[in-house]
Amino acid sequence: MAIVFDCPHCGTNYRLKDEVGGKTATCKNPNCRKVIPIPMPNGPVRTAMPADLDAFAAAAFAEDPLAAKAVEATIEVTCARCDHKWMVEASKEGKNVLCPECRHPNRVPLRKKQEKADWRTGGGGPSGARRETGMDREGAFASAHAGGISDDTARKIVSERAEEVEPEERRKKLLKRGAITVLVLAVVGSGAYFAFKTRKESKAEARIEDAVKEIKDPQDGAKDPKFHALVQRAMAEYRIRTATKEEEATAAFKDLQLAKNTAARPPESAIDRNAILSEIAVTLAGLLGTGQQVEDGKRMKAQALVTEFRTLLQKIPASEADLLADTFRALTRKFAEQQHPALAEEIARQLPNPSELIGQVGLELLRMDKDKYRGEVENLLTKATNNDAASIQAVRLALGKAVQPKKGPDPGKKAGPDTARVPAHAEAEAYALRGMFSEARQTALGTPRAEDKARALTAAALAVIDSNPAEAATMLEAAANLAAKDARGQVSPWVGIRLCRLLGKAGRFDLAESVAGSLSDEQAKSWARLEALRGRLAQAKSQKGEDGWLDTVGDPTKHAAAAKAREELARHNAAVGAGGEYQVTVKSWPKGTVRPFGLAGLVLGGLDSDGK
Repeated sequence: MAIVFDCPHCGTNYRLKDEVGGKTATCKNPNCRKVIPIPMPNGPVRTAMPADLDAFAAAAFAEDPLAAKAVEATIEVTCARCDHKWMVEASKEGKNVLCPECRHPNRVPLRKKQEKADWRTGGGGPSGARRETGMDREGAFASAHAGGISDDTARKIVSERAEEVEPEERRKKLLKRGAITVLVLAVVGSGAYFAFKTRKESKAEARIEDAVKEIKDPQDGAKDPKFHALVQRAMAEYRIRTATKEEEATAAFKDLQLAKNTAARPPESAIDRNAILSEIAVTLAGLLGTGQQVEDGKRMKAQALVTEFRTLLQKIPASEADLLADTFRALTRKFAEQQHPALAEEIARQLPNPSELIGQVGLELLRMDKDKYRGEVENLLTKATNNDAASIQAVRLALGKAVQPKKGPDPGKKAGPDTARVPAHAEAEAYALRGMFSEARQTALGTPRAEDKARALTAAALAVIDSNPAEAATMLEAAANLAAKDARGQVSPWVGIRLCRLLGKAGRFDLAESVAGSLSDEQAKSWARLEALRGRLAQAKSQKGEDGWLDTVGDPTKHAAAAKAREELARHNAAVGAGGEYQVTVKSWPKGTVRPFGLAGLVLGGLDSDGK
């Protein structure tokens, strides 16, 4: 026969052999697992046998393998919080378990070992022996009856220990799991980021390579090499800013050499050729790096670049003194950012009129930070071989030093004890650097020719455009009116371009247009308008630039500056987050001639937005 019954808790059906009748077992239903009594065959449930014999009998005769496990010895546990009682497997003795009712942790009691009493080892002695209770002596404390702590107290201690240990264990597990989770997410996130970054960089490089291919395409590309040089320059800038190893920096260097050689070919206008060479020189300055960047291979050593700078700038005629002055000032700013403030002086040594160029370096350093770079500037004065150079005289005057007597009066100034020493534009700039604005204006307006007045006012405004923009704006307005009216067509192209650059920075686009329109050379007009556009884009800050701003710059298929203006606008719009939208506009530009500039601008603008 067999014992057939259902679990009183969950209803799970059992069919067991008669031999296990009267024992207890844990329900095999994983959702129940409660201790149940096994009924006697055709009789009531009897009291369980000792745990070890029960387990042996069940394992030997049970039909269901689970029954062997079910009759494992059990220990009764009473919850210290809610007093609920339940049975657990003896294998969990001394461990913490959760109360099935309130989920409070409780420690499973240890089973008492049944040992035979022995009076010789503390078993209490012979049955007839006299027992000392401690109460036989008068006043004695009955320690024999102390008996230890109660069961309730023991349970309380166990409960408190469980409350201390369990939360701490759980906290450690949670922290460990959290750390693993964060690590996994970091690894996955980093992988995704680098994958995205790599894909983005690959796409950008492919786009700018397409720009170079388009502009040089024999069939659809631009025929004038000056356009090729400008896009090649953009490619070099991209490589400089993304270089992470020496090979990439070297590739950028070769791009600039190619751009230089291409730009130096005889074009229709010398203005375009010289302006593009200046742009290439300023880009080349980006290859100069800090000591750490050079060590990492991302940039090149200063001395490796000095020779290239000289070779490049020697292609700009010495007669273009104003352009060379602006170029050296731009280089000085770039070099100072990389902790090489006086490096331009080394480049100037083997160029025509080196003292004049050294003076321009000194004036720019004073304009940037007079106190910080005063020592550098005074050191530059010792390296000038011609103290009559206008810029050297201006540096001395700006530092409050005595100027050197000039041989003969300045033809552009009235003869006199104070005005025969320094050209008006140099003297006006020196006074402005010292904050002597009234003297600067007086010097500028004291010259007889309108073009010299405009030149001197522009020089003075340049000195304070950053430190005192309000004063600079007043000087610029006066200079613009002189250049556009009284000296119309007489102002040097590079002075006019410089004046438009400053007017754009001051936000006076109307005056910049009047000055640009007054210049005699068409290419100079286009470059002057490009400078005004750059100022307009800087004023726009995070706002998208408008296509209408390109209208006055000129035909991008004829004027290099007009094509460069397309690059500048696309670059600005990409930098402010409108690159995706502006791609549609760029794709509509003429393929091979204008579109390459837009593609290059979108790529460089993406770098600007990434902060590279």
